[in-house]
Parts: sequence; structure tokens; C-alpha cells
Amino acid sequence: MAPRNEDMDMGESGGSPPDAPMLLEISDWDATLVRLKWKAPGNDGGAPITYYVIEFKTRADEEWQQAPKVKAEKMPKGVVEGLTTGSKYEFRVLAENRCGSGPASDVTNPLLVKSQKAPPKICRKTMVEKILRVNQQLDLSVPVEGEPAPECSWLLNGSELKSSDNVKVSTANNVAKLLLIPARRANVGKYTLNAKNKWGEDSVEIEVNIFGKPTICTGPLLVSDVTKKSCSLSWKPPSDNGGKQIIQYEVEKMDESAETWLPAGNPKGTSWELKNLVEGRNYKFLVRAVNDDGDSPNLETENFTTAKNEFDVPTQPGKPKVSNWGPDWAEVTWKASEVDEGAEVKEYKVEMRDVDKRAWNEIAKCKETTFTAEKCGIELDHEYVFRVTAYNVGGESETSETSSEIKAMERFVKPRLDKDLLGKEKDMCASQLLRFEAVAVAEPPAKFSWFLPNGEPLLHNDDRIVIDNSEKNRSILAFKNVERSHSGNFKCLCKNTQGEDEHEIRVTVLAPPLKPTGPIEVSKVNPTGCHLMWTKPKDDGGSTISGYSIEKKDVEKDYWNPCGKIAGKMVTVMREIEYDITDLVENFVYVFRVSAFNAIGEGEPLMTPCPTIAKHELDPPNQPYNINIVDFDKKWVKLDWTIATGPKATKYVVEKTETFLIPKDEEETEEFVGEDGEEAPKMIAGVPMNFTPRDPSKVLHQEYQEYSTGWMVAGTTEDDMPEIKIADLQEGYRYQFRVKGINRAGPSLPSESTDEIVAKQRKQKPIIDRSGMPKEISVARGEDLHLKVKVQGEPITDKAWFWGRREIKSSGTVVIDSSDYASKCSVLNLERADTGTFSFKAENDHGSAEVSIEVNVMIPPQKPKGPMRIDSVHAEGCEACWNQPEDDGGSPVLYYLVEKVQGIGEHWMPCGRSTAPLTEVKVGGLTQDKDYRLRVIAVNAMGASEPLVCVDSFITENPFQCPGAPGRPELKDWDSDHFDMKWTAPRNDGGSRIMGYDLEARLAKDPVWFKAGEVKMQIEHGLVEGIELGSGYTIRARAKNAAGFGPWSIESEQVVCKFKALKPKVKINGPKEITLNEGETVTIFADVPSEPAAEDIKWFISDTELVDDSKNGVVIDNTKEHKSKLQLDAVTRKQGGILTCEASNMHGKAKMSIQLNVHGKPSAPEDRLLVSKISSSGCKLIWTASKNSGGLPLEYLVEKYIVASDSWVKQATTSNTELLVNDLEEGKEYEFRVFAENEIGESEPLTTAKAIVAKNQYSVSLPPSQPDVTEWNERCMTIRWKAPIDDGGMPVYAYTVEARTTGGEWQIWECLDTPVTKATMQKLQKGQEYQFRVIAINKAGKSEPSFPSRPKLAKETDLVPYIDAKCLRDVIVEAKDRVKFDVPIFGEPTPEVCWMKGDETIEELGDKSISIMNTESHTKIVFNNVARKHIGTYSLVLRNKSGEDSAKVSITVLDRPAAPEGPMKTSIEGNAITLLWKKVKDDGGAPIEHYQLEKIDNEKNSWGACGHTKENTLTIPSLPGLTYQFRVTAVNRIGDSDPLISENINASEAADALVRSL
Repeated sequence: MAPRNEDMDMGESGGSPPDAPMLLEISDWDATLVRLKWKAPGNDGGAPITYYVIEFKTRADEEWQQAPKVKAEKMPKGVVEGLTTGSKYEFRVLAENRCGSGPASDVTNPLLVKSQKAPPKICRKTMVEKILRVNQQLDLSVPVEGEPAPECSWLLNGSELKSSDNVKVSTANNVAKLLLIPARRANVGKYTLNAKNKWGEDSVEIEVNIFGKPTICTGPLLVSDVTKKSCSLSWKPPSDNGGKQIIQYEVEKMDESAETWLPAGNPKGTSWELKNLVEGRNYKFLVRAVNDDGDSPNLETENFTTAKNEFDVPTQPGKPKVSNWGPDWAEVTWKASEVDEGAEVKEYKVEMRDVDKRAWNEIAKCKETTFTAEKCGIELDHEYVFRVTAYNVGGESETSETSSEIKAMERFVKPRLDKDLLGKEKDMCASQLLRFEAVAVAEPPAKFSWFLPNGEPLLHNDDRIVIDNSEKNRSILAFKNVERSHSGNFKCLCKNTQGEDEHEIRVTVLAPPLKPTGPIEVSKVNPTGCHLMWTKPKDDGGSTISGYSIEKKDVEKDYWNPCGKIAGKMVTVMREIEYDITDLVENFVYVFRVSAFNAIGEGEPLMTPCPTIAKHELDPPNQPYNINIVDFDKKWVKLDWTIATGPKATKYVVEKTETFLIPKDEEETEEFVGEDGEEAPKMIAGVPMNFTPRDPSKVLHQEYQEYSTGWMVAGTTEDDMPEIKIADLQEGYRYQFRVKGINRAGPSLPSESTDEIVAKQRKQKPIIDRSGMPKEISVARGEDLHLKVKVQGEPITDKAWFWGRREIKSSGTVVIDSSDYASKCSVLNLERADTGTFSFKAENDHGSAEVSIEVNVMIPPQKPKGPMRIDSVHAEGCEACWNQPEDDGGSPVLYYLVEKVQGIGEHWMPCGRSTAPLTEVKVGGLTQDKDYRLRVIAVNAMGASEPLVCVDSFITENPFQCPGAPGRPELKDWDSDHFDMKWTAPRNDGGSRIMGYDLEARLAKDPVWFKAGEVKMQIEHGLVEGIELGSGYTIRARAKNAAGFGPWSIESEQVVCKFKALKPKVKINGPKEITLNEGETVTIFADVPSEPAAEDIKWFISDTELVDDSKNGVVIDNTKEHKSKLQLDAVTRKQGGILTCEASNMHGKAKMSIQLNVHGKPSAPEDRLLVSKISSSGCKLIWTASKNSGGLPLEYLVEKYIVASDSWVKQATTSNTELLVNDLEEGKEYEFRVFAENEIGESEPLTTAKAIVAKNQYSVSLPPSQPDVTEWNERCMTIRWKAPIDDGGMPVYAYTVEARTTGGEWQIWECLDTPVTKATMQKLQKGQEYQFRVIAINKAGKSEPSFPSRPKLAKETDLVPYIDAKCLRDVIVEAKDRVKFDVPIFGEPTPEVCWMKGDETIEELGDKSISIMNTESHTKIVFNNVARKHIGTYSLVLRNKSGEDSAKVSITVLDRPAAPEGPMKTSIEGNAITLLWKKVKDDGGAPIEHYQLEKIDNEKNSWGACGHTKENTLTIPSLPGLTYQFRVTAVNRIGDSDPLISENINASEAADALVRSL
């Protein structure tokens, strides 16, 4: 055995580290650790191994890392922890002794550190939506983690997917693969990858969209509605649109002769109407669908289609006829057009034109051959014409002939006279001309009739009566020498088929008055005068009579002398006129005449029928005597008298005087009462004396004085009988009478007057006026009673007053004062015993009358009748009752006053009041346990009675106590705002009925009680109110009886205020819209109040229910009652939408929604990035919008790659899905890519498939030829041109026509989508001059414009002739003047011009002095030497195929008159020669001013003027012995006519003939 220091000695002697460990292997591993084992080295180096060092590294590391050391064991092993999962590691081990570390063991094979027990997990980064195009490849490799390696399978739209023709699926090395080589449209769908091992399973879905071109359109391609210029195509959409919407359809046509396909349209729908076909050519058509990926195959028609009309156009419609019309409508009819079978007329176009205008206006389109034009611009009094055009499938017919013109008016109008024009009244003088002009509104025209005031019709006679009805609806009446007898109502009657109207005009013909109405009465003849009387004329001549002229004539003389005139206002109103003549000579014999005069003149006189002698006729009578009053009354008196001897009276006149009272002044006074109480007269001077007192408490006296009238005539007898009855006396007046006799000589002296009488009723039954005594009266005791009546009766009545049946006499307390017509009774100091009936009675021989009055004397009432009883005594009061007083004192008891006093005191105080008739009262406010006495007093209007005292006193005490406490309240029912509590009644009610309960409540943690309810009946349950939802309360109750409230009950158990039955109400806390970014977490809370609590609370996004799954980031917490919580972790774009929380219980459901917006980066643009329209400087890029915008507005960033410089540069940013690139360099290669951008970021790029080269494919064509205008009118022009000589390598498929007005800018006017070289330019402005140029278009673009066409004016080619008649005005000229009319004319084609006079043309007249010149725009007619033969009306008529127009003008020529007509007749009287000739028939157009006469005798051989005259005769002096010759000429303002010459006249022969005749 070696010594202890052996080892040290060995080291010192050369010991070594151990050898490398052997057989290192990996025994186990997990996600982060590896377990190793090995064997000890074969040589420990002479020293025991103390530790093993484990080293490890990854394949990428260059240096080894050291793990914790492991102590040496027999079976060495170790663990390396903290490794990174998924990394590959290598390991080695080193042995270590005290000499150091030995060499490392062999390195293990690389080991992938991972878990050996893991459920499958599919990598979702690669499982995103895939979009590709048909024939592209899809290589989808999806990593699938899991230990052991999961089994993977693929599903397509829920069905297992297996490898097939173009589909390959495989699984290897934790990778699942899906290959689509190539992709087809049938492979579109939802792919699902399922992975499964024994530890679990996983599943992921992916959408695969494959887009391509659409399939061929579904045929057949139908051709319909073929015409010579157009046809219609229709087809069905493709069965597959390639996954994208069809953008448009491309339609092309091929002319059989050209054999090239040309574009014909790009419709959006499945039909298209092709226009601009060439008539007679054969066409084929094709259509293809276009989406963003390209075009579908072509669908073609099998056969050629010929462009022609199936049917002919209709024939020209018949000429329209206006069958009926009005002021704003017209009914038009026409003969239908003739058409082919099957091509019926679809519609007629109706046009209308105002005759005064040139433009036709379309007013309607209709299918019938009758049309009523309404609300189309027809205006009253305008003239209109119509025309019609027919349409069918073949096209448009020729326009019909123009209808006859009609005038818009009311055609059936009842006559209506213009009464204002005729007037209502007309004044004129006799012998004047009466003229009326009547104008009426009537259709058809009215016929007029005129009538005299006596109803006789007025008829035209060309003499005195002239009626002119030549104008429509106008009549003029001229009535010469109108007479006074024609005064009255002239009537005008107008009548047509619709009715009649009439009007009367009051015509007053003024003339001198007729002679007065006779005979003239001559009276009061005396030696110096007489009295004339006559009656006014029967007719004053229409003017008020101004007066009368009176004349006298002595019968022995031959002349009339004026006596005087009567004038003034009285004369105009008096019927009988009197006049006194005072200048007669006694005993001369006279005749008199009277004539009336007015403002017009003096009428015929009226003469007395017989002469009058100026002397007295007879003497007046003697005065009557013995005037006697036979009888009288209040209104009349009878008189008689004795006739005196002497001259006899023819009648008698009675005179009277009146005496009556009048007030001294005009002040208002009280009714006068005489000393004896007699009433003042009712009437004074015929005026009622009724005065109203100012103050009823005072009596005022009015003073009167007597007044007597003078003698006045009271009456006249009708004959000579000596008696009369005078009426109309005034009652109460005093009268005297006297009498006079009267004959023709005058009145006698008056008789003596009669005695004075008073006019009053002499026999009258008593009548009592009780206006001063009412039917009943109440008077207080101690007051005085005054009763006053007025009595009428004749003779004077006996008067008496009564109380009851006992007559009242005057005494110390009673005063009775009576007069003839009044009585007054006064009772002083009334007592209650005076109550009763007072009456007054009046009697005379003719009867009696009586009135009464009930008098009530009022005093305070007697005391109430006992006994007074006390009942229902309690602690605070009692009830008392009594009986009514036996006597209420004559005034009703108003109330009863109850008073109280304590004990034996005397201080009574009111304690109650009862309104009559109640005789009981409840007394309150008493003090408990006190001794009280009560009394009652009755009170009326006069005062209070004596009191009735209750005999017994009483003590106030209750007969019962307060109740006990109720039972403990319990909850019976509840709701959100109340509890319904119940309890048991108190065991002790205190001796009184329970009247109700009070309820109080308090919060469970609050000691303060509050009143919560009240029960007013004996019911042991009640409502507790005033509580808050969700709070806990305790309740208590107490009972109440007549004694008051008892103690409170024991508190109830705590009850909580809640809903009993509540349908859920969902409220999501927070805003109504939440916006998040992808990857964020959101937590949302919802309150769900309900009863019972909602058990089923769900959350939805859109229509998808969310499931609580924390692994998928959805957490739903419904553990809290009435609450719900939703948490979404790492939200995605798919989780955006309408977020809804829905809850339900047994009472119903409720839900609330908010908007959840999730924003993220956009997806890449869809489909391919197409490059089109490549040219030398640019191209067009087109792509499809991103399918996912990230929830935010998108923009697209376009970059281009220049292959030569190998760099990407920004091209542009746009919001559209296409971009024009205009900055390319010719010959260079370019690529492009597009990014979608929003606020969050940008998508992956979409790149072009290959590079493009900037170069042109073909060029634009040469310009077309200069266009020519071939047809035109005011609205359109048709142009033609020739196609370009060189089309630039591509066919011309369209033209653009530009137009400009003179001096204007060029603008596009028409775009043609066919290569037709003809176009019609529409919507031109009339009167403008236009030029046109054409631009050819091929696929290279637009050519240069052609040379412009020649300017062309837009004007009508079918214009109705029109005359501007402003220059055609009627003229008056003198003979030999020159007259010219230059008239503008219009019409297309240029109208034919015709000037006419009457029915003959100017050419037919053969007048060389008239010349006519015509141009396209003017016509001129010239009269070079105008003469009288040119007088007349000339017509200008224009005609062309569109119609005609005409105008008229009148020429009046003034010339010297024609010669007077012969022969000239002569007559000689003495030395005077009278010449007579006929007036000229033609005055030359100007009035004859005079006739000029000249003479020549045998001594002078020259003509000399001998006179002039306006008439056709003249007397000229002559000399005997001379022979004369005369000539006469007519003279007007133009000149002298040719002379008319007489034969020779010998003045001496004429004188000898005269002598022989004598």
C-alpha cells in the first residue's frame, strides 16, 4: 500500500488527465432539454474522474457552449436545459480529474430540439385567400407542426379532394401540399386542410378564386326589327362570366361586299339597336362578352341580313278639317293614311301654326284620326292652321295639306249687349237726330231689333229712320226729327240661336210745355180785378215749368196786353195755379189767356172760354147767431146756429180758440201735483207731459202758465146747413167757437163766441192707476207706509181704503188725502200687527174698481223652539239640534248661531253656525274633560232672536281608545315601483272601528323612516310607494280609529325593489360605432336588466354567433347577473360588421347592435395588370380594384421599371383602376407594378407579366374630302363627303363632324359610330350661317379635319308665304302723283307674286302706267301717273306649295270734279234771270266748295264772273235788249271742273213775253 502523499508524488512524477468518454448518445429530449448518457473513459489518467463537462452548439455556431458540470457516477448521464425549440444541436462530453480535462468524446449527430408530444398546428400564414387566373399554377405548401407527425387531408367545398387531372395533393415531412397545374374555373371554392394526431387536431380554410375570360355568349344571336337603316340584336349572357362582372359586350358588323368586321357598339345589356346601315346591303353580326380579363369567343349570326324596310311608309294623310273649335281648343279630323297589311299606322303627329307666325309647332301624337287640341297654346282671336304626318314601322309619311284657317273664339255665345255704350238715359230736344250705337258680344252674330217706347218696332225706311246692321254684332240707329211723344224707354233687342239680351234707354225729348189744362176759372170779379185759376199742363215738355205768362185783351181791341208772370219754385210743384189781376177798368169786357214756359221755350196759350165784365158779382152774407153747443166729448164737439136773413151763404166756416197749460221754462221738472192731489193734464199742446224724476227721494214741483191761441179755422160745412161736428180736439184743453157765413162775395162777419168748454170724457167707468202702489211690500217696524193711486172716471168717483175687510179712516197714525182724480193713504210708525192686505176701491154710476197690496212689517225672529238636544259627545266636540222659531219676524231666517260657555260662566262664545233651514250643527274644538253649556240664536235680515239655552250641560270625553299594533307586514306582491304588503288586524281595536292604516318605509341601512302609503279603509293590505329600483327596504304599519293612531307594528323583513316580470332590455355601453385596427383587443360590456334574469345572452357579428373560445380570441362572460362581457383578442378584418347582443327570458327577447369597424392593410390589386394602347410615348394601364380595402379609402401607387436603368420609379398615385402613361421614351422597355395604399399601409404589388416596348402600331388616316350640304331647312342640314384616300393602315370605323357659325369657334356637332359618309346635322338655329368639317377615326386616333364646307344659311325649305304688310297702308293722293309700294315678302320655295284689283290681275287691266317688279325678298308696284280710274282696293297674293298669304291696300285719288250735268234751265222775271242745273255726280273725291258762274253778252265777247253759290241755282240781274250766254263750273280744293254752257238768252224777248202774259 502506498503512502498518503502518493498522488502528489504521482503528479509530480507525471500524472495525466483522463481519456475521452465513450459511447456518448442522446437518451431523450423535449422542447427545451436533451438527456445524454455515456461510458467512463478507459483510462482515468491515474486519478479518479471528479466531473464530466457537457458542451453543445448549434450547427451555425463556431464555438462550443458549456453546460453545468456533472459529478462522476458509475453510470454517467447528464441533462442540458434552456435550449431553443426548433434548433438543431450537437453535443460532446469531456472527463475531468485533478490533473485537468481530457479530450472530448465523439460529437453526436445533430438533433432537432422539439417536443415529442404536440397536437397538430397548421401554419396560418400560408393559408390566406388565393387569387389567380385561369391556366396559372397554384403551389400551396403548408407547414403542419405536431408530434407525432399529423395525418393531413384536403377538402373542397366540404368534399374530400384527391389527386386528379390537374389537382395534386400530398403530405410529407410535416408539410401538406396542394398543386393546381394549371388552375381552372372548376377549381374555384373553399379548400379545407385537416391535420390530426393522437394529441389533437386542427383545421384551416382557404378561399381560392380563379378568374378568366367569360365563355361564349349564349345563342342564338337574334336579328329583329330590320329596316333600311337599322336593326335590333339580342342574345343571352355567357353561362360563365369568368368570375368577374361583364363590363360590356362588343358588337361588330360585316358588310358582305367589304368582308371586314367593324365595331358597331358596346352595349351594357344583352340587346342593341344598330343604326346607319346602308339600304340594300347584306350584313353579318357578332357579339362577344368582355370582362377585366379579356374577351369571350365570338357568337355570330349564321346568315346574312339585308337592310331593307319590311313595310312601306304610309301614304299622305288627308287634309285636316277643323270640325269644331272654341277660344282655346280645336277638334281636328283627317282621312287615315293607306298602309300595307301588317304595317298599321302607329301614330299621327299633329302640328299647328299661328297664321301670323311662320313656325310649325308639334302639339300631339295620337293613334286616332281625330284629335282635340287643348292646352297647346291656342289664344283667343288668333287664327290657326293644322297639318298631320303618319308613322308606321316603315317610317314617316309625307306631311298632309294644310287645313283651312280657323279663328280661336267662343262660337256659341249668348248675346251680351255693351250696356255702358248705350247708356241708361238720354236727354235731347225735339226735332233733333236721335242716334244709338249698339255693340254686342255674340256667336253666331246677333240680329238687332229696335222698339219705340209704345212697343212698336222701328224699321229702316231710308228717310226718317236709318238702321245700319252692316258690321258684325253692331247696329246703329239714326232717328231724325224726334218728337216729344217719343219720350220713354227705347228698347234694343239682340238675338241669336243661343239666346237674347235686351236693354232699355230712357229717352227724354225736351220741348216747350203744352198749353195749361183748362178751363181758366175766373172768380172774385170786382171793378178793378179778378182772380184767375187754372191747372198745370198735362206735359211740361220734359223740362220743369219755369213759370206762366198771363195776358189780357179788351174785346174791342186787337192786341194782347201782358198782365204779369208767375215764376219761382212754388210754381213748379203747384198743380192749380192762381193769379190776381188788379189793373182792370170797371165795366170793361176782357178775355184772358195763360201760357206756360220752360227752359226750352213757351208753349201754346190757354184762353178763357167767355169774356169777363169788371164788376161786383154779389154781397157777402150776414153774420149767424144763437151759436149752441149740442154735445161734446174729449175728442169732438157738435154745434148748431141760426141762419141770418139777407144774402144766402153757400157754406159756413167755424173758428176756435184753445187754452192750455205750458211750462214756464224748458227745464226738466217733476210731475205736477195740484193742491188737491189732482193730476196735471196728460197733454199740453199735443205733447205728452211725461217727466222722469231725477231723484226719487225728492218731490219737485213744476210751474205752469195758461196759454190761449188766436182764432183759427176749426172746420167748414159742405153746404149751407147750420150744423157741424168738429173733431180732433185735445183732451183737457178749453175751447170757444164762432161761425162765419161765406158766399162768392166773401165771408160774413163772425158770430158771437160760445161758452168755454173742457174737452173731456163725460161717461167713464173708474180706472185705477196703481203705478205708485206695488202688489206687495216689506217694511221694517217703525217706518211709515205711503200708498198713492190715481183714478179716472166720469162722474167723479167715491174713494175708500181698507185693511182686510175693515175700512180705514183718518186717525192719529193714519192720514187719508183724496182729490177728484187721486188718493193717498199714509200709515205712520208701523208695527208687526199691521202686516196684512191693504186695498183701495173707487165707484161711480158706471161701475167700480179695486186694487190691493200685501204689506209685511218685518222684525227680528222669535227664539228657536226647544228643546235643544246634545248628542254624540266625544273628547273634542258633540252634535246639537233644535226646532225652527214659530215666527220668523216676516223675514226668512238666514242662519243659526250656536254659542258655548264652560261651567257656570256667562262669557258665551260662538262655536258653530248652521245655515237655514238646517237646525243641527256639529260642534268641534272643545277641550277634553271640560263641562260645557250651549245655546242657539236665530238670525234674519232684521236682527237676532233671543237665545234658546240647552237645559243640560255635558262633559267632553271619548267612549273609546286607540287601537293596538297590527301584525308584522309581509310581502304580498311587488313591481319596479311598489310593494304590496299585507298584515293582520290589531287584536284590540280600542272599542272603535278601524278606519285605516298608515305605512312607513326606510332603506335597509338608513334609520330614517318616511311615509310610504296610506289605507283609508279597514283593509289589511296596501301599496308602499316612493321606492327606488334595486334598493332594499323594511316596512312597518299602524292602525287608526276614531280615537287616533295606535302603535307601529314590528318591522318587516328586508324586501328589494325589483321588476316582477320584465322583458330583457339590452344596452351596450360605449359609442354606437367602434373602430379598431387589425390585431388590437377590444372589450365590450352590456347591461341586461330583466326579471327573471336573462339566462341566454348571445353575441353576434353580422349573422354569425360568437362562441366563447379563448384559444380563438373570443371571451364571453355572463357570470354576473344582468351583465355581459365580450372580449375579442387580435381582431381581424373578418370580424368587422354589425355587433349585436341578444338576450331572452320567459317574457321575451331584446337586442342592441353597434357598428364594429376593423381597419387593416389592403389586399393586392386583383387580376392582371393589363397594358394597352401602347404607342411611342405612352400606354394605358388597367387593373382590378383590391378585394379588401382594409376598411379605409384606397389609392393606388403605380411604379414603372426601366429595364435599361434597372430601377423602379414612382409613376403616379390615383384612386381609379386605370392610368394613362404619357412620358415613355420611344424604343425603351418598361415594366409596371401597382400597390394598394390606405392609412394603415400598402399591399403586395401587382406586376405586369412581361416588359413592353414603347412604339406605334399604326397611324391615323388622312382627312376626308370637303363636305357638301345637299339638303337643308331651318332646323337641320344633310352633308356628304368622301372617305380618306389613305386610312393609315387601319379601317376608318367612325367620323366626327364639327360645325361653326360665321365668326364662331369649331365645336363637335355629331359623332358617327359607322363609316357612313353622310350625316344630318340637327338642332340648328334658324337664321344662322353654318360651316362643317369632318374628322376620320381609326384605331390610331383622329385624323386632321377636312376642309370646311361652304357657308350655308339655316332657313326653311318649306315655308308658308308671309307678307310684311307694314308698308301697305291706305293712301290718299292727288291726281297725276306717283305712288309706290315696296313690300318685303317671305316664303320657301320663293312664292309666286300676284297683284290684283278686284278679281282681275294688274296684267289683265292693260294699264301701262302701272309697273310691277319682283325679287326673292321684295315685290314692288308703281303707279306712275295716278288718276281717278286707279281708285280702289288692290290685293297682293303670295302662293307656293306650303300655302298662301294675302294683303290689301286702298288708293284714294283726289281730282277736280266732273262738269255739272245739263241742260241748264233758265227763267226770267223782270230784270232777273234765274239759272238752274243739276249737281255734279263726281265731286273728284273732295267736297264741292261752290259753283262758279260766268256770262258773256252780245256786247262783250269775253267771259266774266257773275257770281258763285253753294246750291245748284242762282238769280242774276240782266239788262234788257242784251243776249246772254252762261256757263257754270264746280269747284273743289283741287280745282275747277269743265264748264256747263247754257243756250243764248235774250233779255228783251223775255220781258215782252212777261208783258203779254200780264
